[in-house]
This record gives sequence, C-alpha cells and structure tokens, in this order.
Amino acid sequence: MLQELAITNLALIDHVEVPCRSGLNVLTGETGAGKSILMQALALLLGDRADTDKLGRDANKNKTIVEGSFDISHAPLAANFLAEQDIAVEENQLLLTREVGADGRNKIRINGRLSTVGILRELGSLLVDLHGQHDHQRLLQTETHGEFLDASGDAAHEELLAATRTSFSRWKEAQTQLNQITGDAQQRAQRLDMLSFQLQDIEEVSPQPDEETELQEERERLLNMEKLRDATGNINIALHGDETGAEPGILALLGQAIKAADELATMDSRVEQWVAELKNARYPLEDAAAEAASYLDNLDASPQRLEEIESRLHDLARLKRKYGESMEAVMAYYESISKEIAELSMGDEETEALRARCDKLAKEYDLLAGKLSRARRQLSQQLAREVIAQLQSLAIPGARFEVDFKRLDQPSADGADVMEFLFSANPGMPLRPLSKVASGGEISRLMLALRTVLARHEKGNSSQRIPILVFDEIDTGIGGVTAEAVGEKMQELAQTFQVFCITHLPQIARRADFHLHVKKDADAKSTFVQVMALEGEARVQELARMMGHESTANLQHARQLLKDAAEAKQKLDKKAKR
Repeated sequence: MLQELAITNLALIDHVEVPCRSGLNVLTGETGAGKSILMQALALLLGDRADTDKLGRDANKNKTIVEGSFDISHAPLAANFLAEQDIAVEENQLLLTREVGADGRNKIRINGRLSTVGILRELGSLLVDLHGQHDHQRLLQTETHGEFLDASGDAAHEELLAATRTSFSRWKEAQTQLNQITGDAQQRAQRLDMLSFQLQDIEEVSPQPDEETELQEERERLLNMEKLRDATGNINIALHGDETGAEPGILALLGQAIKAADELATMDSRVEQWVAELKNARYPLEDAAAEAASYLDNLDASPQRLEEIESRLHDLARLKRKYGESMEAVMAYYESISKEIAELSMGDEETEALRARCDKLAKEYDLLAGKLSRARRQLSQQLAREVIAQLQSLAIPGARFEVDFKRLDQPSADGADVMEFLFSANPGMPLRPLSKVASGGEISRLMLALRTVLARHEKGNSSQRIPILVFDEIDTGIGGVTAEAVGEKMQELAQTFQVFCITHLPQIARRADFHLHVKKDADAKSTFVQVMALEGEARVQELARMMGHESTANLQHARQLLKDAAEAKQKLDKKAKR
C-alpha cells in the first residue's frame, strides 16, 4: 500500500505531501489543476524516464525529488524481489527516493541504499499497475497475458501449472547432466584429465577439518616459546614461592591462613562457614598449580616441528590459491569435482539409463504441458465471456475479447503456449493486439474489467497480485449509467487492491474511501499546486462543483450520492466478511 507521496520541485509543484489510504483513493480538481503532475511524479518513482523539460522551475533548487513510502505486507512479489537484491526491509516498510538533477542525472535510494533506474523500474512494476500511461501498462505487455489468464483459474489449475513447472525443472536438470556426460569426446577427455589432476593435487595434501586453525595456533606457541616459559615460571613462583624459600608462595600463605582459621574456629563457632570456604579455596589452587607445572614441563621449542608446520601451512595456502578462498571452499570444490568425475566416468549402461530417464521425464512434461494447454483454452473462453460482460457495462457495448494461442518454439517452465489478448472495441472491426487498437481510456476500462473478473477469482490469494492499481483517463467519453457502473466496479476492486483514480465524474468520486482535491493557486509571483484531503461538507461541495455549480439542488444531490455510496460500501464490507 502506498502510504504517502512527497514531491519537491516538479513542474508547478514547489513541495507537496500527498497522504494515501487503503481502498479507493480518488483525485479530483479542475482541468489543468495539476492532477497529471501527480501521475508524472508517481511514474518517476516507478522508474519512468525523466524528462528534464518537465522538471522543477525553481532555479534555486537544482533537483527534483520524489519520495514514496509503502507498506509491502501484501506485496509478496516486491518483498521477494527486495530479498533477492539483498535490500533490508524492516516491519514491511519500503521507502523509495528518486532525485533528478537539471542535467538529467539520477540518484535513487531504496530503503536508504543507492540503486539504479533499472532496479527501480523492475521493483515498481511489482508494486503498481498504472493505467492510462502506456509506459506502465502491464496489459500491453504480451508476456503478462499468460499470467492474467492463469490467475483466473481455480486451485486445480494452479496445481497443474505448479506440476508443469516442477516437471520441466526435473527434465532440464536430467538433460543437462546427460549433455555433460555425452558431450564432445575430446572436450570430455580434457575435462576429465584436468579434474583428475586437481583431485590428485588435493588428495596428496589431504587437508583435514580445522587443521589449518590448529596448526596456526601451534605455530604461534612455538614462535613465542620463551615468553610462554617466562610467564608460566612466574606463575609457579607466585604459587609455590622461590627456590630459596625466602618468599613463600600463595599456597604456603594460604596454608598459614587456614591454620590460623582452624585455631579461631575452636574459640568461636560462628566463623566455621567462611573457614570451610577458605579451606575449599585451596583445592582448585593446588590443581591449577599442578596444571601449570605440567604445562611448563611439556613446553618443547622444537625447530624441526616449527619447520614441519610452516611447510604444511604453505601446502594448505597453495590449495586455497588454486581452489578456494578458504579450506571449507577447497573441500567443497573437492566434493564437486569428485561428483563430476564420477559422472564423466559413467559407463555406457549408466549413460543409457540416464538417457531413458530423460526421455521419460520429457514425456511426463509433454503430457502435463498438453493438459495445461487444453485447460488454458477452456479457461480463456470463460475469461472472454466474463470480460466482455464487464466491458458492455463500461460503455464498450460492441467489445470483443479473445485469447490467441501459439505454440512456443522451445518448451518452457510455464508450458508450451504463447498467449496474447486480442481486442476490438467496435463492431465490424477485426480483433487485433491491444497495443494496436486500444486507446488509453479503453485500455483503462479493459483493465478495470479484467481486474474485476480476476478479483472475483482470487478469493484472497495475493501471491501473484500487484497490490496497487492506478487508473487515469478511466472516465474518458463516459457518463450517466456507465459512469455509475465504472464507480461501482472500482469500489468493488478496492476491496482487494489499493486503487487510485483521477476522475471528473461525481458518480465515481462519491465512492471514494479517501478523497483528494487538487487545486492550482496563484499569487503575484507564481502559480502553484496544492493537494487537500476532503471530508464532510467540503466533499459535498466538491461533488456539487463537479455537477456544474454549488446550487442548493446539487448540494442536496451530492449528499444523497455520498449516503448511497456509504451504504453500498457497507454491503461490500459485509459480503467480504462472509
């Protein structure tokens, strides 16, 4: 969900912060008030190309800044993408910032981390579908049509698609293994020879787990032998006293203290507890003294052992230079080449068994892909009927909609089909690809129809959903009953998505969960854009203005429109809870 959009120095906007809410967000205002600037800002935030001619006019500000804060708790595709990019997300909060300089240079941050326009554009496509501006219409991208069609299927269709993808993955994995085994004989022999040499090189050294660390510690001890002996000798003197006995050690002094304490205990029983503790203190000290003495006796400054360690560490370092940055990486590489050598050395019987497995997996995939294709064709007829029914109520009564199927040259994880939506808005006109026949308003209404159909099929499954829909030009060329139908469908869509709509029609604006008014003001020096949230009587006045003027009749009608919209929203909420 888009929570807030902040814009600085863009066209007529000096600085504005646009609050957003869940549900249906409607933007209204006079023609030319600056609503399109908000869409331009959102497009920039989604990775659109920056046109420096349309950026800020303030000469004292040498850059345009657009910021957007999102809650991505219901945007799993975006969340997964951010995880793949190693971009940290805390409490599902996402902050996008884009700065565009007067020279066209970009500075992009995603949750504070510098990024690129390409990554921003890809992330934006997973957050927002912006309709009315062709650069952001997923519906015009043929590769998305299969996704839309599959999204209209039920749980069984989803399971079939998942099974097809799994089957393809297993088949390709086996095929890759077979290709490696049965590749060019000379290349295979050269590869086997090189890997065998590397395997022998590692085996001759025979590195052991944790060996390097242990050797480095022992080397450190041998290099510091004199210091170790001196330190341990001082410990022994402190514990036992010097050889002359002139200065008693800790143990002797402790013995004297214990003797005095025993004498004290015979005269006063209250000291027995701490006297016992004093006695107990002697045993760990005696143990430590014995360990220190043994440690000193075993210190052996062997030049020969130091030489052996240096030589061994040199061999381990050589392996790391050749096969990995650490000994763990070297051992992992050893396991990897051992497996590859076994595969390259595979006998004819094993090769034929793998080839038979590949053939079996290919047949399994073909069966599933064929079944998926038939299911899609059947699903496409249902989708077409439902979309056409929606379009007829959206002022495109002669609309036709079909899904065209072609077979892929090479099979894919998503089956063997290439699917493309074909559309005709007028009777007698042939069906053609969307990008060639549909206007901005028709595309917006087609997406509205498609989204309405898919929302009914999704039933709360948001795993593949783009959570934010933006409709610009949705009300082009419509009014009256059609406008009511558009408003009703947008209100229904807002039960599942966060929806933004720019409109001039009160029939649509009245159904808003959150109503924003865009206004252009001027003073003696400049013209500037303001965005205000409307509530209560201010909203009534705006609807009346959209009807023509704020007459008593229009104000009364506006109140009735808002009352009816609130009742419709209550019915939708109750239906959603059931």
